[in-house]
Amino acid sequence: MKKILVLNLPGLVLKSGSRWYNTTKKGGASLTYYPYPWFMGYLTSLLKKSVFQAKLIDAVAMEWSAERTTRYVEKFKPDYIVCEPTWNSVESDRKFLESLDKNIKKIAVGNYATNFPQECLEKSGVDFVAVGEYEFSVLEFLKSEGKNLPRNFVSHDKKEFQMPELADINLFSYPERNDTPLRFYNEPSCYGKNIVIVSSRGCRFNCSFCNVECVYGKHVYRTRDPKEVVDEMEYLKEKYDPDELYFDDDNMVAKKEHVDGICKEIINRKLKMRWLCMGDGRVDDETLALLSEAGCSCYKFGLEHFDEAVLAAIPKPLTKERSLEIIEKCRQLGMRSYVNLIVGLPESSYDKDIAMLKEVFQAKPDLIQISIAIPYPGTRFFGTAKERGWLISEDPAFFDATGKSPVSYPDYPAEKIQEVFALGWKMWYKQVLFRQPKTLYFFISSEIRRNGLLNTGGKIIFYLIKLFKR
Repeated sequence: MKKILVLNLPGLVLKSGSRWYNTTKKGGASLTYYPYPWFMGYLTSLLKKSVFQAKLIDAVAMEWSAERTTRYVEKFKPDYIVCEPTWNSVESDRKFLESLDKNIKKIAVGNYATNFPQECLEKSGVDFVAVGEYEFSVLEFLKSEGKNLPRNFVSHDKKEFQMPELADINLFSYPERNDTPLRFYNEPSCYGKNIVIVSSRGCRFNCSFCNVECVYGKHVYRTRDPKEVVDEMEYLKEKYDPDELYFDDDNMVAKKEHVDGICKEIINRKLKMRWLCMGDGRVDDETLALLSEAGCSCYKFGLEHFDEAVLAAIPKPLTKERSLEIIEKCRQLGMRSYVNLIVGLPESSYDKDIAMLKEVFQAKPDLIQISIAIPYPGTRFFGTAKERGWLISEDPAFFDATGKSPVSYPDYPAEKIQEVFALGWKMWYKQVLFRQPKTLYFFISSEIRRNGLLNTGGKIIFYLIKLFKR
């Protein structure tokens, strides 16, 4: 029986599971975020159902060093390794992969492999690259014992490729959740111990900065059967008893009958379970009410910005009025609201970003995420930034969502964007400390539940020093 190791490569860069490659703060006092690598999870469950001895090891989430990961590889003795090198970590990824037994065949998957297949093949130390959505094509390749290369595979002998057919996601078994224990994963917007679940792939929007569809290859939205989704919720509750579930969909509310169907199924079964989801700013009040009735504790959505010119440039068909209504409606329904904000977008400015931040904070969402606009290679935003001379560097390794801006506009330089980003977070910390005690209580109680009183106390001290440091 062939042995397959599905491996999230060791290192400080979040790889599989993260839509936005960035460097983790491993070893720091800040909130730890390790996303569940659900593409890899689905692949592993497919392989296990077939004729393979497969294992999912997330060396990033378990904070394994390259040396410890190597020891595991030597003990497991896989025939193949499936991994996700990134443009931010390609040098360390190559060093690690080339240090392993040369008889092990390595297959690269993910965003870097899809956008730069030849470069990924040459630079990352792999034997094959699977372009696009890869679960079923990797299974096909392994069933042929590597003799037949699917149309989306690239090798040193096969340069041409086509994007694979997108899968019916109802064909997947539940993703693998035991090889890398769930305690290593954390979605900070959830309370306590949480588990990720997925009900759909894709989004009804087509934002220029989003790199999700770079992997799918086209703009499409696919959903699972609502009954199957709720079956999985019941399974997770019975087996793992999490505090909350998080629907890590690209956009769970993109099709009204889908999200409403899940809510009604939960209500009809009288399933008592707390969960939250990522939606958008065009959800209607009926769906919000159903979400609340079905146990949704937090509604997350990409508010992005309030300025009409900025929203048109993305483009994203949102309005400031509706975004503010959603925050208030969530409050009325007893749900937390979580908004994603972006500074440094095209058509924005220092004054526009500061005004947007102030107005959002005045509305008092329960949770926020502030990001710097990153033109990831492969997105339309990258093409526009390159054409107009906004890029500080075209080196993909520079595109790391850690607080530095890779773009600089004539009237809004990178230094000012970074200044707004840092100021926005400082404004938020002060608001939570002095004006939003419920948010402060949520974070403290959630951290104690997840990591214990002692570790939480150290993080509180860290944030207080960060807040008042000049």
